[in-house]
Amino acid sequence: MYKAVFSDVTPLHTTQPQQTSSAPLTALASAALFALMAMVARQLSHTIPGPQIAFVRFIVGVLATLLAWPMLRLDLRPRRWGWLISRGIFGGAAVLLYFHCIEKVGVGMATLLNYTAPVWSLMFAWLFLRERPRRYAGVALALTVAGVVLVTSGRNHTWRLGPWEMAGVLSAVFSGMAITSIRATRRQSPDGKPSEGNWVVFASFTLFGSLTTLPTVISPLGHWVAPTAHEWLLLAGCGLISVIAQLLMTSSLGRLTAVGLGIIQQVTVVLTLLGGWIVFGEAITLLSAVGSVLTIGGVLWSVLAERMPRG
Repeated sequence: MYKAVFSDVTPLHTTQPQQTSSAPLTALASAALFALMAMVARQLSHTIPGPQIAFVRFIVGVLATLLAWPMLRLDLRPRRWGWLISRGIFGGAAVLLYFHCIEKVGVGMATLLNYTAPVWSLMFAWLFLRERPRRYAGVALALTVAGVVLVTSGRNHTWRLGPWEMAGVLSAVFSGMAITSIRATRRQSPDGKPSEGNWVVFASFTLFGSLTTLPTVISPLGHWVAPTAHEWLLLAGCGLISVIAQLLMTSSLGRLTAVGLGIIQQVTVVLTLLGGWIVFGEAITLLSAVGSVLTIGGVLWSVLAERMPRG
């Protein structure tokens, strides 16, 4: 996710960090691991429902936080409950829909749709953080929407979005709101209240994410599929990969500009599109390829717009 998926513990700095030579490599490793996580989820989705995979991923995150708490002597006291709950619920819903979309439409399509989150976060930042959109932000939205329509029409041979493609778009919208919530928790408040720490934001994401996905694995809304030993190994691996990818992304954020990170994260989309085609035989038509380029271009435009004047 940009998270949604993109975006679990993204810190917000008031000044741009100074980029170091290792930061792009760290961010690139994070993007590759997020792609690997999505590929593992796709493999599991043949026998394990997507929502169950998402739930286990969150549980692994909760366990990682509980282990790190005493080892690193973390301060997990929350200060901004409203934004933390918003981050957890919307982030959890985004991951839930993302993994369900991976199961239904394939890893490449699901990741492409989910990683349009930065475009939607521009809109939510305008509504809730009073940040006026950057100049030409509307171009980013137009390119992204046009690309999504072309991608889905190339797959479904119709100009209408199917229900699972709509779920993928909705996962990006929820992820965009989660990103906005993260930014709010990382801002200095007017009364001088300190911002939330990275682990507090991550803990809220995993805790409320697990609560959000829990109803989908128990009756009456869902059911639990008993995994085999091999599937348990893959489920644990999927969760661990996501935690490591998140930690690498958080590390790179301290030494890499937001624009640089946003561009590198699109590597996840490219890798999953190629992986879905090579490993799982997910077809890429000419129309879908053109749409993918437009969609990625729209997201990159929204990222680059952070350096443009507001207005």
